[in-house]
Amino acid sequence: MHSMMKGKMGELAIRRDLLSQGYNFYLPEVDVTQVDMIVETSIFAIKRVQIKTVTKLRRGTAVEVDTTKYKDKNRVDVVAIYYEPKDIIAYVPYENTHAISLALATGKNNQTKNRKWFYSYERFPEFA
Repeated sequence: MHSMMKGKMGELAIRRDLLSQGYNFYLPEVDVTQVDMIVETSIFAIKRVQIKTVTKLRRGTAVEVDTTKYKDKNRVDVVAIYYEPKDIIAYVPYENTHAISLALATGKNNQTKNRKWFYSYERFPEFA
Protein backbone atom coordinates (compact mmCIF):
# COMPACT_ATOMS: atom_id res chain seq x y z
CA MET A 1 0.00 0.00 0.00
CA HIS A 2 1.25 3.49 -0.86
CA SER A 3 2.50 5.61 2.08
CA MET A 4 -0.05 8.34 1.33
CA MET A 5 -2.86 5.80 1.68
CA LYS A 6 -1.43 4.61 5.01
CA GLY A 7 -1.23 8.21 6.19
CA LYS A 8 -4.83 8.86 5.19
CA MET A 9 -5.95 5.76 7.09
CA GLY A 10 -4.25 7.17 10.20
CA GLU A 11 -5.88 10.57 9.72
CA LEU A 12 -9.33 9.01 9.39
CA ALA A 13 -8.79 6.83 12.48
CA ILE A 14 -7.78 9.88 14.50
CA ARG A 15 -10.77 11.88 13.26
CA ARG A 16 -13.10 9.05 14.29
CA ASP A 17 -11.44 8.81 17.71
CA LEU A 18 -11.59 12.56 18.37
CA LEU A 19 -15.27 12.61 17.43
CA SER A 20 -15.93 9.76 19.87
CA GLN A 21 -14.13 11.78 22.58
CA GLY A 22 -16.41 14.77 21.80
CA TYR A 23 -13.89 17.15 20.20
CA ASN A 24 -14.36 19.63 17.39
CA PHE A 25 -11.51 19.72 14.91
CA TYR A 26 -10.63 21.65 11.79
CA LEU A 27 -8.58 20.59 8.79
CA PRO A 28 -6.34 22.86 6.73
CA GLU A 29 -7.16 23.18 3.08
CA VAL A 30 -3.47 22.63 2.28
CA ASP A 31 -0.94 20.88 4.54
CA VAL A 32 2.28 22.85 4.13
CA THR A 33 2.87 24.18 7.65
CA GLN A 34 3.31 20.95 9.66
CA VAL A 35 -0.24 21.20 11.00
CA ASP A 36 -2.51 18.32 9.97
CA MET A 37 -5.39 19.32 12.21
CA ILE A 38 -6.53 21.95 14.71
CA VAL A 39 -8.40 20.60 17.75
CA GLU A 40 -10.57 22.73 20.00
CA THR A 41 -10.41 21.46 23.59
CA SER A 42 -13.23 21.60 26.12
CA ILE A 43 -11.53 24.62 27.73
CA PHE A 44 -11.66 26.37 24.32
CA ALA A 45 -7.94 26.11 23.76
CA ILE A 46 -6.70 25.47 20.22
CA LYS A 47 -4.09 22.72 19.71
CA ARG A 48 -2.10 22.19 16.52
CA VAL A 49 -1.79 18.49 15.76
CA GLN A 50 0.70 16.59 13.62
CA ILE A 51 -0.50 13.09 12.68
CA LYS A 52 1.86 10.14 12.28
CA THR A 53 0.88 6.66 11.12
CA VAL A 54 3.12 3.77 12.14
CA THR A 55 2.69 0.41 10.41
CA LYS A 56 5.53 -1.58 12.01
CA LEU A 57 7.89 -1.45 14.96
CA ARG A 58 11.51 -0.55 14.23
CA ARG A 59 12.59 -2.23 17.43
CA GLY A 60 10.67 -4.93 19.25
CA THR A 61 8.56 -3.30 21.95
CA ALA A 62 8.07 0.42 21.21
CA VAL A 63 6.45 2.68 18.63
CA GLU A 64 8.97 5.27 17.48
CA VAL A 65 8.34 8.50 15.58
CA ASP A 66 10.98 10.88 14.26
CA THR A 67 10.04 14.47 15.14
CA THR A 68 13.31 16.17 14.16
CA LYS A 69 11.70 18.34 11.49
CA TYR A 70 9.31 19.88 14.06
CA LYS A 71 12.01 20.74 16.61
CA ASP A 72 12.43 24.47 17.32
CA LYS A 73 9.66 25.39 14.84
CA ASN A 74 6.96 26.08 17.46
CA ARG A 75 4.31 24.68 15.08
CA VAL A 76 3.20 21.47 16.82
CA ASP A 77 1.39 21.14 20.16
CA VAL A 78 0.38 17.47 19.98
CA VAL A 79 1.65 14.51 17.96
CA ALA A 80 -1.18 12.04 17.29
CA ILE A 81 0.29 8.60 16.62
CA TYR A 82 -1.81 5.91 14.98
CA TYR A 83 -0.35 2.40 15.31
CA GLU A 84 -2.14 0.56 12.51
CA PRO A 85 -1.43 -3.10 13.43
CA LYS A 86 -3.31 -2.72 16.74
CA ASP A 87 -5.65 0.10 15.63
CA ILE A 88 -4.63 2.26 18.61
CA ILE A 89 -3.90 5.97 19.00
CA ALA A 90 -1.71 8.00 21.34
CA TYR A 91 -1.93 11.80 21.72
CA VAL A 92 1.47 12.99 22.93
CA PRO A 93 2.07 16.60 23.97
CA TYR A 94 5.04 17.66 21.85
CA GLU A 95 8.01 18.62 24.02
CA ASN A 96 10.36 19.87 21.28
CA THR A 97 12.26 16.59 21.02
CA HIS A 98 13.92 14.79 18.11
CA ALA A 99 11.86 11.63 18.59
CA ILE A 100 8.99 10.06 20.49
CA SER A 101 9.22 6.49 21.74
CA LEU A 102 6.21 4.83 23.35
CA ALA A 103 6.43 1.36 24.84
CA LEU A 104 3.80 -1.23 23.97
CA ALA A 105 5.34 -3.98 26.10
CA THR A 106 8.10 -4.49 28.61
CA GLY A 107 11.50 -4.67 26.93
CA LYS A 108 13.76 -7.72 26.98
CA ASN A 109 15.88 -6.07 29.67
CA ASN A 110 12.75 -5.38 31.80
CA GLN A 111 13.61 -1.66 31.90
CA THR A 112 10.71 0.46 33.10
CA LYS A 113 12.47 3.60 34.34
CA ASN A 114 11.96 6.64 32.07
CA ARG A 115 9.75 4.69 29.65
CA LYS A 116 6.65 6.33 28.28
CA TRP A 117 3.78 3.90 27.71
CA PHE A 118 1.61 4.16 24.60
CA TYR A 119 -1.56 3.44 26.58
CA SER A 120 -0.93 6.44 28.89
CA TYR A 121 -1.79 8.79 26.01
CA GLU A 122 -5.16 7.48 24.80
CA ARG A 123 -7.06 10.68 25.66
CA PHE A 124 -6.46 13.98 23.91
CA PRO A 125 -4.52 16.26 26.32
CA GLU A 126 -6.57 19.01 27.98
CA PHE A 127 -3.66 21.25 28.93
CA ALA A 128 -3.93 25.02 28.87
